[in-house]
Amino acid sequence: MTYLEKALKDGHAEIVGDGKQQKIFYKAVDHSERYTDPEEQVRAEFWAELVYRYQYEPIRIGIEIVVPDRTPSDRADLVVFRDDERKRPYAVVECKRDGITDSEFTQAVEQAYGNGTWAKFRADYVMVVAGSTRRVLDCTDNYGALERDKNIVADLPIKYGKPEEYKFRKNGNLDIQAVNKEALILAIRKCHQTLWGGGRLSPPTAFGELCKLIFVKISDEKSPRKKGEPYEFQIKTHEESRRLAERIRSLYDKQKEKDPEVFTENIKVDDSIIRTIVSHLESINLNKTDLDTKGVAFEQFMDGFLRVILDNILRRVKLLSLQWR
Repeated sequence: MTYLEKALKDGHAEIVGDGKQQKIFYKAVDHSERYTDPEEQVRAEFWAELVYRYQYEPIRIGIEIVVPDRTPSDRADLVVFRDDERKRPYAVVECKRDGITDSEFTQAVEQAYGNGTWAKFRADYVMVVAGSTRRVLDCTDNYGALERDKNIVADLPIKYGKPEEYKFRKNGNLDIQAVNKEALILAIRKCHQTLWGGGRLSPPTAFGELCKLIFVKISDEKSPRKKGEPYEFQIKTHEESRRLAERIRSLYDKQKEKDPEVFTENIKVDDSIIRTIVSHLESINLNKTDLDTKGVAFEQFMDGFLRVILDNILRRVKLLSLQWR
């Protein structure tokens, strides 16, 4: 049962109507929205997660809250307040459809951070949720207004507590999970866009770098660890991208030493790319996801490569044809 299904069952929300007229009604705050909107579905699921996993009272979760002193006017998707009257903001959350581009995600981070700072909501945290890809930032005055790296935290705190150092732990309150075919295809597609978007890398190079990072991810999942111990392939609270990338590269180098014939080259992508790939994959248990699902996901990935390779060949043929006229 998903968090939203539980919220509907417990009567915290209600979905009414049919087809394009379907709406979701958030009862505690007497607010309704069109549920057929993909972003509303992301918001509804995360709203329910705030209630059940993060343990915030529905009465304290505002929806479509007007941002103070914002011109032109803007609204925050979700605001977690410290009080039942919803006067003291604690966290500001922007929800986007799963699969948005990296540039769209970065734009959402900037929007959330701008809304959450002392000049607007004066919240402690801002968060962007785009399906399974998420980012949480400490936006208190402990950090400068332009900081977007040192102030990353692993996850939004539970019930106004302190942020955990790691989000995912073996057999802990939140463990990594196997996913279905659609979810894995989407995750691989997002990795594909990150590595290859805008022609950053050639198709073969991008595929090779993805294989290295997935190799690290699978190796980390298989590494022996006790109950409650954190996984390494995840974003750690207050760990700069440089430090995270060093940790991932170190894991890769250790595995490469064990089997030097499989991977002979180092990871070549930069630190920010590694962080983004980790954010796409950290919640997924690749070892427990069935082989058929993984096979279909990589077929989709390779199909995308082949299409671009063909487009590049056709473009070169066209240029050569123009030169020989």
